[in-house]
Amino acid sequence: MSLFIIHSSADENLIKNICKQTSDYQYCTNLYFSDNRSYRVGVHGLALIAIQATIHKAQDTIYNRFPELTKKITDPVGKQSLGVCKTDYTNSVNNFNGAFQSTSKSDYWKAVDSIRKGANDVIDCQDIYKRKNPLADSLISAVNNEISLKLSGIILICINNLLRRS
Repeated sequence: MSLFIIHSSADENLIKNICKQTSDYQYCTNLYFSDNRSYRVGVHGLALIAIQATIHKAQDTIYNRFPELTKKITDPVGKQSLGVCKTDYTNSVNNFNGAFQSTSKSDYWKAVDSIRKGANDVIDCQDIYKRKNPLADSLISAVNNEISLKLSGIILICINNLLRRS
């Protein structure tokens, strides 16, 4: 995956303006200020950076968190729920990869659709624990919320800004 430098450069004010529109300003500014590419791209590039961060977070969960949790879970319902979550996360990565490709091509409406599908995949992982007996809390609730709410929200705000310009 590569990041294309598009149009104007982002400066601190642009990043702050985007982040003021999010539900978690601190999280958003940390995301962008910790990535040196953020200062060399416009809103289009900021969207791509957030999508890449989302893909990385989901892949990290698939390849590191799930194997670790699989070793700790002993009950069959818990193992089955975790298996559903792994499938949901795999689907989510595929959808966010699609969002990256669509955003790269400035096909923002298609990107929005892929982002929503990717976020819904993660929400399904969260909800699977409420549909089985015994009811339980997801073991990765914090990651689910980070992807489905924080990161997806940042991406959608960037894309919304781009759609208003076109």
